[in-house]
Amino acid sequence: MNLDSIKTYTALTLVSLFYGVNYSILKIVVPEYVGPYGFIVFRVTVASGVFWMIHSFNREKISWKSDGLTLALCALTGVAVNQLLFYKGISLTSAVNGSIIMTLTPVLVLIWASLLIGEKITKMKVIGVILGLIGAVIILYQPDALITTGDWRGDILILINGASYACYLVLVKPLMRKYKPMTVVTWIFTIAIVFVVPVGISQAASVPFAELPPKVWWSMGYAIIIVTVVVYFLNAWTLVKVNSSVVGAFIYLQPVFATTTAILFFDEIFLLRHLLAAVFVFTGVWLVTMTKKSA
Repeated sequence: MNLDSIKTYTALTLVSLFYGVNYSILKIVVPEYVGPYGFIVFRVTVASGVFWMIHSFNREKISWKSDGLTLALCALTGVAVNQLLFYKGISLTSAVNGSIIMTLTPVLVLIWASLLIGEKITKMKVIGVILGLIGAVIILYQPDALITTGDWRGDILILINGASYACYLVLVKPLMRKYKPMTVVTWIFTIAIVFVVPVGISQAASVPFAELPPKVWWSMGYAIIIVTVVVYFLNAWTLVKVNSSVVGAFIYLQPVFATTTAILFFDEIFLLRHLLAAVFVFTGVWLVTMTKKSA
């Protein structure tokens, strides 16, 4: 493995780590202090402003005639639909149902990549995705929690959310071949404002900012700067290096990091199934990343 590959896989691992920690961080903010849709408005608008500040140092022109529609679709699938449906779906269904359904995302990435850009589905990728899925289900499976079943409407929304994000990972890759990652994510988030503000503006306007405790501000800062600005940029940057299915496979690491965070900082108990799940997940990711990149 060369240095460039190490950097790429390190970036993808960090993305999963940041997302994994975020499951615990978000509990501090949503929905006690900020409504889910309102929080998405803050994430998208503030992140867009940060992207523009960075992008202003090295601006790059976009060919709107040829790529404007693709950018709009990326904003819709990768930011608006992805985030809005996820929060709404989780509010309707159980956390267990939602978490397990989200592990289908790498499978959906393989399907979208094959349909939209003709990315080859190799045997090793399929085996790797299946192993990762098994590991994710093991780590998310909670027999006691399964007594309470989720609402099927929430399950459907989570599934659409996963399919939407998977589609985004495929749609955005060709743009990465033409433009710098910062240019692409800046415009994606700018366009996404048009989609999310009408949905969440009422919740955003009702937030009592003067009454928010410091822990909420710190949590919001982490979710906006780290989980939004840094994560979306790293995902965009890695798509220049590897194909969409590899980026999607790293989603399986998120439950591992989320569980580790809960064990270390929230007094969760380490079980044998956690170790077993980690073996499946890391083996699956390794098989996917060891396949050759598409040209």
